[in-house]
Amino acid sequence: MLTFFRRIRKKLADDNKPIKYIRYAIGEILLVVIGILIALQINSWNADRINNQKEREYIIRLTNEVKGEVNYLKDLRDIFLDRSIGLNRIIEQWQSGNSVVEDTTQYLQDYSYGSGLDPWYREPITWTQLQQSGDLNLLKDKNLTDDLFVFYSEVNKLGDNYLLNPMNEFVNTREKLNVPLINDGGVIIIFKFVGALNVKKEKIQINKEIFNKIWNYREELLPSFVRVSGICQFQVVKLQEVIETGEVLLKKLETSLSPN
Repeated sequence: MLTFFRRIRKKLADDNKPIKYIRYAIGEILLVVIGILIALQINSWNADRINNQKEREYIIRLTNEVKGEVNYLKDLRDIFLDRSIGLNRIIEQWQSGNSVVEDTTQYLQDYSYGSGLDPWYREPITWTQLQQSGDLNLLKDKNLTDDLFVFYSEVNKLGDNYLLNPMNEFVNTREKLNVPLINDGGVIIIFKFVGALNVKKEKIQINKEIFNKIWNYREELLPSFVRVSGICQFQVVKLQEVIETGEVLLKKLETSLSPN
C-alpha cells in the first residue's frame, strides 16, 4: 500500500502537480476517517443491540421475580390474617370466662397461632445480580429503576422489622405455649409447616386435661396473645401496602415489555 502511494506521489511530483497530490492525499485521509467512523458506528449499533437484548432479558426476569414476590407476600398476608382471626377468637373466649370448648380442633389451632412464623424474607436473585454485576445502567427507564429500589427496600425493611421485634414476641409466646402443651404431653402435633408457607395438617392427639391446663394458664398467656394478635394485624396492613407497591411496579414492568 505504501509503495502504491509512493508511486502516485512520485508521478504527481514528476508531473509537477502538487495541488492534485494534496487533494488526493486529503481525499485519502477523508476516506480513512469515514471508514473509521462507519466502523465505530457499526460497533455502537451492535453494542446497543446487545445491551437492548440484555435489558429485555433482565426485565423479563424482574417481571417474573416481582410477580412471584407479590404472590408470596399475599400468602404471608393471608396467613397473618388467619392467625389474627384465630387469636382474637381464643382471646374472646378467655376474656368471656367460658371454659367450654365447642370446637376442640379449632380451639387448639387458634392456640397454636400464638407461636407465630419464622423469618420469611427471601433474597431477590435477579435484583441482587443486577446490582452486583454493574448492569443496573442497562435499564434505560430511570423511573422504573427508582420503583424497583422502592419496592425491594420496602420488602427488605418489612422483613428486618419483623426480625427486630415481632419475631422476639412470637418466640417468647412460643416458650409459654410449651408449658401447658409439650411439657405436659398434651398435643403432639397440630400443624406442620412444609417450606416457608405451606401447611400440612397432621394427626391431632388430644388429652382432655389439656383444655383445663390451657384455661388455667390463660391469665399468664393472655397479654402475649393480645400482643401477638396486634402484631399479626399490623403485618397484614404493612404487607398489603407493599403488595400494592409491587402490583403497580409489575404493571410498569409488563408495559415496558410491550411493543411500541
